[in-house]
Amino acid sequence: MSEDAPGHAPASNADRARLVADRIGGLARRAALTLAWERSWPWLAVALTVAVVFLAVSWLGLWLVAPPWARMLGVTVAALALLGALAGAVRAPRPSWREALARLDRDSDLAHRPATALTDELAINTADPGTRALWEAHRARILDSASRIRVGAPSPRLAERDPWAIRFGAALALIGAYFYAGPEREARLMAAFDWSGASAHAAAFRLDGWIDPPGYTQVPPVLLDLKTADGSAATPKVRAPAGSTLVVRASDASGVTVTPSGGVTPPKETADASAGKPQPASKPQPGTKAGAKGGEAKTAGLESRWTVTKDGTLTVKRGSATLASIAVTAIPDTPPAITLIGEPVPAERGGLSVSYEVKDDYGVVSAEARFGRLVRNGQPVEPKRPPLAPAPQAALGLPGGDNREGEVRSTIDLSDHPWAGARVEMTLVAKDEIGQEGHSATIQVTLPQRPFTKPLAKALVEQRRDLIMDPGSRKRVQESLLDLLIAPEIFTPDASIYLGLRTASNRLRMSKTDGEMIAVADLLWEMALQIEDGDLSDAEKALRQAQENLKNALDRGATEDKLKRLTQDLRQALDRYLREYAEQMLKNRDPNQQQSRMDPNTRILTPRDLKNMLDRMEEMARKGDTESAQRMLEQLKNILNNLKTARPGQRQMDQGQQQMEQALDELDKMTRDQQELRDKTFREGQRQRQMGRDGQQRQQGQQQSQRGQRGQRGQQGQQGQQQGEPGDGPEGDQMGQGEGDQQGMQGLGQRQQALRERLRELQRQMRENGMSGEQGLSDAEDAMREAEGALGRGEDSQAVEQQGRALEGLRRGAQGLAQQMQQGDGNQQAEGDPNGPGQPGNRRSQASEPNDDPLGRPTPTTEAGDRSKFRRGGKGGTLEQRAREVMDELRRRLGDPNRPQEELDYLQRLLPVN
Repeated sequence: MSEDAPGHAPASNADRARLVADRIGGLARRAALTLAWERSWPWLAVALTVAVVFLAVSWLGLWLVAPPWARMLGVTVAALALLGALAGAVRAPRPSWREALARLDRDSDLAHRPATALTDELAINTADPGTRALWEAHRARILDSASRIRVGAPSPRLAERDPWAIRFGAALALIGAYFYAGPEREARLMAAFDWSGASAHAAAFRLDGWIDPPGYTQVPPVLLDLKTADGSAATPKVRAPAGSTLVVRASDASGVTVTPSGGVTPPKETADASAGKPQPASKPQPGTKAGAKGGEAKTAGLESRWTVTKDGTLTVKRGSATLASIAVTAIPDTPPAITLIGEPVPAERGGLSVSYEVKDDYGVVSAEARFGRLVRNGQPVEPKRPPLAPAPQAALGLPGGDNREGEVRSTIDLSDHPWAGARVEMTLVAKDEIGQEGHSATIQVTLPQRPFTKPLAKALVEQRRDLIMDPGSRKRVQESLLDLLIAPEIFTPDASIYLGLRTASNRLRMSKTDGEMIAVADLLWEMALQIEDGDLSDAEKALRQAQENLKNALDRGATEDKLKRLTQDLRQALDRYLREYAEQMLKNRDPNQQQSRMDPNTRILTPRDLKNMLDRMEEMARKGDTESAQRMLEQLKNILNNLKTARPGQRQMDQGQQQMEQALDELDKMTRDQQELRDKTFREGQRQRQMGRDGQQRQQGQQQSQRGQRGQRGQQGQQGQQQGEPGDGPEGDQMGQGEGDQQGMQGLGQRQQALRERLRELQRQMRENGMSGEQGLSDAEDAMREAEGALGRGEDSQAVEQQGRALEGLRRGAQGLAQQMQQGDGNQQAEGDPNGPGQPGNRRSQASEPNDDPLGRPTPTTEAGDRSKFRRGGKGGTLEQRAREVMDELRRRLGDPNRPQEELDYLQRLLPVN
């Protein structure tokens, strides 16, 4: 036993030693690889750094500007350095087995070098038992520590070989060059291997140019062709408007110079010493465009801008080579021209209508009328003392479209200016975008003034004008104001006017400066307006201001929101003006004076008409049709000006004329009622026929289904009898329908009877008042009687036909009655009516034309029987509006597929055939 035990220990140690040796062998191989990497990596790092530096230099564009020999030398040096580094890595010594074991001992940091010790052998006294036992004990301790042997990470120690961290600088340069080169990275790299000549630079270098004309010219940009097939200098010749911007852009600013000559000058923003110097695109000079959008690197190196004022040349060079020589011919911007067309004519209520023609090569931006020196006896004079108020100036309208050329007519409102009524010189002036002015011929005009009807208002306006035009007449004007205070019960019965005159006289007597005298003149003007118009003056002033604001907005092409707001302001001012005008008319009306008869051909303007005009004007402006909107605004202005002359109650009318007027009004109402009754009769007949067809179809369907439902109806019969009501079932439906139809026709017949009785009563009153009977009214009464009988019998078609005859008779009767009124009016004027033609009391004499109504609008030629429709606008406004509404309704009904075919055929006949 004792002998066997020692024999097992060596076997066990031997097995353990083999296991440890296998593990140490694997670790040693890994250590060898680590040593090999540490010996090769410094050379590989050098090779990688060389490649990084070569790429960075290439992307930064060094080879683009380098000559061929430099590119060849650079590539050769880089290739040699790369090959040398790779050769060093290949020639690095391979680690031995002992070096691998030593690396294990160094990485493990264990005592007695366990990895190396395991390979040791006992050299002497191998047979000595004591020595042998001691050796075995040593190996047992080494085997115990072998489990802690490990391989450390590679440590090439590049920091010791590259203390300046050149490798990191090269990497950062490569990243920056990558973004700098942008899409030209491949071209810049391949340029290093192009040793044929300067073609590498020419392929990457780009030169562009264009001309930006001023925006107001509306001329498109002009692109310049700066490339030639043989590589010689480009010499483009181009014409451009004066003030254009000439832009030259190069892909690289290195060595590029731009030299102007002649009329090519630096822009105003960069007119300093550095105006034309090339600058990198990353720092564009003032006035140039910024870099590329969206974060993409901009590769252009130069953008130079110049202003073309006159003919000139711009030369672009790169080094000593001329790349381009751009010859520019400047097209001058000529001053605008404005010419008067005919003589200015006075407009209503102190306006001056001026027609003129405007011309300009690129369009005018403003036009105005300038009034200059006073004229006396046909010659301009220079007063000893200048007037207190400066000469008036008024803005003029411009041609539509691009404002380049066209004839325009503008109305200048100078009614409230102190110079109104004076003879002065007038010159029209047009101005273009760059401030050039064109003048028309100077003419002499008399500034129209607002007409005043009340003597005191006229006197105050005259004194105001004398004080403004001749400040030296202050004492005389003061004495004139005192004269008006002598008999206040005659001249100034209104206490407020008396106090105003007293105040004006005292302030004028104590005035010492021009400003104080101007204040007195303004007070005289306000009192004149108060005397003439009463409280209406403020509303009229607001209305005129709203009209002027909208007119200016249309001339300047304002935005849709602003036009909408100004149109609303005009609506509000117009409502206030009409309201106060009506109140003043009622206040000033003589209660003992009868209302004047209206001309049969006259059409009354209603607030609805004015509202429709404003709506159409706003729609035209929204659609961009400013010319039509301006014409509509001018028409509205003329209507409101003529409104002052269309005063009711200026002519008395006798009792017979009043009775005729009342008869015409009643005929107007009866005609509308008869038309409405005829429409209802037609619709009622259509409804009855439709219901009859529906009832027959429903009855046939019920009879066919009775056989299959007889059993069920037998079970429900008792309940149906208990819950049913008279008239249920097909028979009940027909009975109810017949009763409803009869009641509908009877109701229409009763209305027709009432209308006939109204017509009979009207004819009786006309005979009692001495009017001659009208055959048309008698025919209308007979037709109404026939229609009444047809309605009672349920014959709707016959009733509609007779009602149409009644309408025709009513129209003929109204026409005859209107002719009687005209004959009576002519007889009255022939007998010496003081308000005959040409007198102020005659309304038609106040219109601008013989066929115009009191509001200055042409009256359509119609039959006298239809005068009531024009005068009142009918149910839907004017005849045009009413006709349009009727046609729209007919088309809507014709497009309804649910209507019966008979009605559709009737509607088809009513519509006109195109």
